[in-house]
Amino acid sequence: MKLLRVLTAIIFSGIVCSAFAQDEYPAEVDSAWIASQNGGSTELNDGNNEEAPACIGDGCNGTETATTASTAPEQDTTAKAETVTAAKGKKAEDDSDEEDCTPADSLLPECKDDQPASRYDDDDDDTYDRYANENADISRASREGFSNGFTLGFRFGGGFNAFFLGERTENWRLGYEASAGIVAQTKIGIPELSISVGLQFSYFRYRYEANDDFEYDDYSEKDEAQLNVILFEVPAIVKYTLESNDITVGAGLNLGIKLAGSSNFDQTISTSTTTEHISSKDDPLPTEGVELSGIVEFGYLVNRNFSVDLRLLQRFTNLLNNDVVEVSEIDLKKAALYGFHVTIGLSLYL
Repeated sequence: MKLLRVLTAIIFSGIVCSAFAQDEYPAEVDSAWIASQNGGSTELNDGNNEEAPACIGDGCNGTETATTASTAPEQDTTAKAETVTAAKGKKAEDDSDEEDCTPADSLLPECKDDQPASRYDDDDDDTYDRYANENADISRASREGFSNGFTLGFRFGGGFNAFFLGERTENWRLGYEASAGIVAQTKIGIPELSISVGLQFSYFRYRYEANDDFEYDDYSEKDEAQLNVILFEVPAIVKYTLESNDITVGAGLNLGIKLAGSSNFDQTISTSTTTEHISSKDDPLPTEGVELSGIVEFGYLVNRNFSVDLRLLQRFTNLLNNDVVEVSEIDLKKAALYGFHVTIGLSLYL
C-alpha cells in the first residue's frame, strides 16, 4: 500500500509539472489580462506562425474569426477618417443653415442661435449710421457756412463814358463800353462787411469831334477821332450791407492793364473852292498802358443768386500817352483826359 501511494503521488506531480511546462493559460483568464502579460498581444502560440485564437476563455464557441495585430492600425485610421468626415459634414450643414437664416427668420428655432450675432451686427450698423449722419451734418454745415461767407459768380456790365475831367476836354463826345468776367465775394469779419474782387475784360470806345469855322476867311475844318481800347481789369470793392439786407454800398479801386488799342484820325478842310480830306489810321492817338481808377458802387440783391449794381468810376490817369501822340492838333497834343464812367452790371452767383 505504501508503494501504491508513492506511485500515485509521483504520477500526480508529473501531471502538474507537465501542465505548467506547456505555458497554457486557464480558459477563465480574459484576453485583457493576457494582453497586459504578453506586451499588448493576445497571441497564444508558442513562437510558431500559427494564427492566434480570436477568443479565449468561457463563452467561446469556436466560430470567431481571428484578427491579426497588423489590421488594428488600419481600423484606427479608418475610424479617424470617418470621424473627420462626419465633423466636416456637420460644419458644412451648420454653415448652410446659417446662410439660409435671414433677419426675417430670426424667430425660427433653427435661427435662434444667430440672434446674438445679428443683434451685435445691428448695433454696429446703428453706430455706423449715426457716425455717417453726424459727418454728413458737419459737412453740410461747413458747406453752408462757406457758401454764406464766400460766393463766386459772373458779372456782365455795360455803360458809357459820360465826360472827362482835365484840360481840353470840350470836344470829346459820349463813348460806350462793355465788360464781362468773374467775381468773388467773401465776408471780412463783420457780418455787414464784405469784399468783392473781379477779373474782367473790358472794351472802351472814345469819340472826338471838333468843328472850326472861320467866317472872315471862308474856311472850315472838321476833325474826328475814334479810340478803341481793350483792358484787363481787376476791381476790388469793399461793400457794406444795409439793415434791409437788400441794398449794398461799396467803394474801392480798379486797376486796368492795356491789352490792345487802336485809333484813327480824320480831318476835313473846306474852302469856297476846294475840299481836302486827310486820314490817319495807324494809331495816331495811342493810350496809356496802365490805368488806375476809383469806384463807388450801389447794389441791390434780388435774391441769393442774382444782384444788380450801378458803378461810378473815375480815372486817375490820363487817357492819352501825350509823349507819342502824332497828331499836330493842339487840342489832342496837349489834352489831359481823366474819364468818368457809368456802368450797370448784372451778377450771377453760383
